[in-house]
Amino acid sequence: MMDIDFQNKGIIDFDEAYSEMMNLISSKPKHHSIWFLEHTPVFTIGISEKTIHEDRSKQPPFIKTDRGGKTTYHGPGQWIFYFMLNLKSLPFPPSELTKNILKTVSGVLTDLDLGHQINNADPGIFISGKKVASIGMRIKKNYSYHGLSININTDLSTFNSIKPCGLDVEACNLEEYININEEEFKNSLIDNFVKILTK
Repeated sequence: MMDIDFQNKGIIDFDEAYSEMMNLISSKPKHHSIWFLEHTPVFTIGISEKTIHEDRSKQPPFIKTDRGGKTTYHGPGQWIFYFMLNLKSLPFPPSELTKNILKTVSGVLTDLDLGHQINNADPGIFISGKKVASIGMRIKKNYSYHGLSININTDLSTFNSIKPCGLDVEACNLEEYININEEEFKNSLIDNFVKILTK
């Protein structure tokens, strides 16, 4: 069974987390890594974005990245799971990675009796037409990096100042729809991520 290294990084600057991600996959680890964290306020720009450009002088800054997707917001109150996975050791084809991560989150939300929808065309999870979770990843030399964000109680006024992920939809917070025990919810997500990677 593939070892999985889990780390809780707390609140961390995007550039710092990205540098640590790249250092990790450059070391060609034999194990999988999952990081749980929140970012200081930042807009990140994916490789599909054509109209928004990097501007680090703004507050929050707009930072160009190499992940899939368009532009999205990160900040405190939004949970992020980064997946640095050795793709040669996945129990499913790498092409199914984002779908399997979203299905895992969906399963946990279903266990909480929360109605929602998965959108695989514009990858994420929606509640009543609003986006609560997004995913954008990258593959490099048989490793994945970047990952999943879930809005728990983040700053929606800043988030919705752009079109989330380039869509004509609004972002929403999970806690608008359901009362959760955050520690139990986090642990349930982690346990289920581990299951799909080790089955």
